[in-house]
Amino acid sequence: MKNWIKNFINDERGTAAVEYGITAVVMAGGAASGLTALKDELQAKQTDMISILGDQSGE
Repeated sequence: MKNWIKNFINDERGTAAVEYGITAVVMAGGAASGLTALKDELQAKQTDMISILGDQSGE
């Protein structure tokens, strides 16, 4: 049993796949939050432009 536990702890098979998976999840989360912030900024700019154009059309 002692040898099995030692072998289990020292076994590194599949470690790279787990690391790639964690990296992919972190990158996807960063991309999602970045795109959400970009969307909010674009919506604010669009609202500003519509407001400016609406004000100018009344002249």
